[in-house]
Amino acid sequence: MSLGHLVELLDGVFGSVTEAALKDFQKNRSIDVDGICGPQTWDQLVEAGHRLGSRLLYLQSPPLRGDDVADLQRLLTSLGFPMSQIDGIHGQQTADALVDFQLNAGLVPDGVCGPITVDFLHRVGQRFGEATDITRLQEKQHFLNAGSELHGYKIVLAESGGLDAVVASLRRSLSDAGAEVLTTHHPDWSSHAQQANMFDADFCIGVEVRDEGSTVCHFLGDHFESPTGKQLGSAVATNLQSIVPGITSQGMRLPLLRETRMPALLLRIDDVNTLVRNHHTMSLAVTDALRSFVEAGLD
Repeated sequence: MSLGHLVELLDGVFGSVTEAALKDFQKNRSIDVDGICGPQTWDQLVEAGHRLGSRLLYLQSPPLRGDDVADLQRLLTSLGFPMSQIDGIHGQQTADALVDFQLNAGLVPDGVCGPITVDFLHRVGQRFGEATDITRLQEKQHFLNAGSELHGYKIVLAESGGLDAVVASLRRSLSDAGAEVLTTHHPDWSSHAQQANMFDADFCIGVEVRDEGSTVCHFLGDHFESPTGKQLGSAVATNLQSIVPGITSQGMRLPLLRETRMPALLLRIDDVNTLVRNHHTMSLAVTDALRSFVEAGLD
């Protein structure tokens, strides 16, 4: 209720009204809408309860997460201290941008976002541009030297179990196009994201089987939607239409998409038989979408 999703009575009973409010919250947070308060939903409930200024923000391990971190990232980016994406995770890029801001603002550069820093951030709120616009310019700069092949690009392929043959087919197709490819196999998507970051990949593509419809997912948060992920995800979904009818492109706040520092996609296919039967054709379709994207660059 405190997050704006009303229930009629705080009676301690998980009834239909509570379920509807939970599903509404899940939809607004761009996570799977199943009406179940599992680990992902609980984490999002906790993160949504943080407001900028309600606690000290600084670099620690594991990193702080929350809507207050996303607000800090949005303000820093719009004021000219950008990072790869506004993900609500207080990592090294956020810490570095915060110190840069404090130095430029004449504040003590201690890397701690406390009341003085928050007040200054709000007082200099005349922005140079929207945060997403600045991030789009960053990503466009990254792809300025694009060619017609994938030579020089590092791509991570991830799967959470049982899809080794599918990933191997995609690896061959991307390698033939000139890309340097790393495949990862682990049930935890956060582990895949960590490996992709360590590899310093240009793209990360995950594949999984899921019953609730086929989608190509890119990162979407409260203040940020990955421009590269959205454009590339739409192209991949279009290329796969003849193989997976009805597949759509969708923004979501899933661990693989949120925790990678590079543009990432998660292909969720609802029919394992279609995936296994057509994995070669699907690999060519994904590779063609990537090749076309790097050739044209970010629109």
